[in-house]
Amino acid sequence: MYPYNSKLGVRNSRKAPQVVAVEPWGNDYTLLPDEELEVIAFGDSAVPWFNVVEWDGATQVYCYGTVDFKVVQGDRELECGHQRQAEPGAGSDGG
Repeated sequence: MYPYNSKLGVRNSRKAPQVVAVEPWGNDYTLLPDEELEVIAFGDSAVPWFNVVEWDGATQVYCYGTVDFKVVQGDRELECGHQRQAEPGAGSDGG
């Protein structure tokens, strides 16, 4: 395992789903209202750190000094695409 790690919690206090994107990997996890998750970053030579950017409907978590990461909700590790929402109009033939 890696000798260093950092943890960042993210909670969706909005009334709509919020996408949490973990960069630079581009993995996405959707939080429904009042849900939360934790991003845990692992480093091999230093303690990893984060930069967070908020957008309407999205939170980008940039991991620095990281060689690996995982995203957990409680004691469960989440997979990329967790609760991903369909784009408006997806599946429509337009006519």
